[in-house]
Amino acid sequence: MLDSITDLITQYEDILVLFSIISAVIFIITLLLTPYLLGLIHSDYFTKANPHKLEIEHIGHVIVVIIRSAIGLVLFVAGVIMLVTPGQGVVSILLGLFLMEFPGKRKLELRLINHNPTFKTLNWLRAKAKKPPFKR
Repeated sequence: MLDSITDLITQYEDILVLFSIISAVIFIITLLLTPYLLGLIHSDYFTKANPHKLEIEHIGHVIVVIIRSAIGLVLFVAGVIMLVTPGQGVVSILLGLFLMEFPGKRKLELRLINHNPTFKTLNWLRAKAKKPPFKR
């Protein structure tokens, strides 16, 4: 059994090294990017009735929404990957959800922010970005 595992590791050594490097890079990027992105969200975002009403006036708004949703999707997928690799998986998933546009987003955000460990973690990361804590 141990011999077959060793053979697999030897056989796929290049792929394992590549995945390790990618995992390390994603880990470092999320450590640097997460507090900054959380700092961009207003501290009273969760207390307003409808803080973000999607208004599309011209094609530029559509492009911005698509780019923001694409970045949110990348963060969401990276967060799911980081649930099993080193990184801030849950926080990356939350950031990805905050950036994306989809039906029921507000209800999901409020449900997530009312979870005390999540709320404390998000405020701790906001403090790293020297931003005031979220209000709820």
